[in-house]
Amino acid sequence: MSSNELSLRYDLLNSQMNPHFINNAIQSICNAITKGNVNQSINWLNRLSHLYRLVQKSTKCKLIDLQDEIEISTLYIELQRDLFNKGFAYTIMIDEALKKDLEFTKVPPLIFQPLIENAIIHGLKGMKRNGKGELKISIVLEKEMLYVCITDNGDGILKTKKELNESDGISLENINERLKIINDSACEQKFLDVRTVRNDAGGIAGTKSCLRIPLIQI
Repeated sequence: MSSNELSLRYDLLNSQMNPHFINNAIQSICNAITKGNVNQSINWLNRLSHLYRLVQKSTKCKLIDLQDEIEISTLYIELQRDLFNKGFAYTIMIDEALKKDLEFTKVPPLIFQPLIENAIIHGLKGMKRNGKGELKISIVLEKEMLYVCITDNGDGILKTKKELNESDGISLENINERLKIINDSACEQKFLDVRTVRNDAGGIAGTKSCLRIPLIQI
């Protein structure tokens, strides 16, 4: 495949992230507005507007700063957390070796968001009432690769791989294809792994989604 064909293919995969992401966010905010007070609704709309601007800016690029990707992810998580009535807590752990280079480290735009959305909307949906939901994101540098893992303590993977790829939103294959392109890989190598987390007794303890992204620093 020529470099031009690869570029066009990447642009298509990238553009598919934006409409789905914004549509879900707007729908969630609209639902919240009908139930919330005016001040709270204005606050959410202001944050959504800021998030929208960041998303619009990021999806015009093939790669964005890791710092911007983290900001987009954090804004999205906090909006969803508010809509969950504080039903879950979250942490973002960044490798000390990366902290000084976040603005120079590049990743595909919105590569974290679909997995974060799955964790919140599907994994943590049963945690709204008990407030015991936990979302953890770790970004680790190892052997010239970024390992990004998104873990929730919800009900595990309830859908089959086929159902995950055919459900509303961005499929796992889409994410893997984007990573294959920036890894310049034509093989069937998987750069995304999604699995159910189990406790010591073998019971379901959540879902863990991990990305392998090549270290690109400019």
